[in-house]
Amino acid sequence: MQIKTVTPETIRYNSANNMFEAIVELKAAGSVYHYPCAVEGPLMMPLAMAGFKLTQQAKQRHASGDSLRTRRIETAEDKATAPQLRAA
Repeated sequence: MQIKTVTPETIRYNSANNMFEAIVELKAAGSVYHYPCAVEGPLMMPLAMAGFKLTQQAKQRHASGDSLRTRRIETAEDKATAPQLRAA
């Protein structure tokens, strides 16, 4: 399983409910999955910590078979961008 690094540019802060939000991309078994994730935290939480927590939530959702996700078959274009991904 590989997971795309969650960068500060891809994280949003929802001040209405004090949550960091992101769509996390994960590759497994020849498919690409996208999970909408949200973790609670204060505005001053370091974005690296928020990114780590969002990544962990995506891994847990994938392992549990969460149905709130998108899935597509991996293409040659996806394989060309593989260096942007890291092993989970």
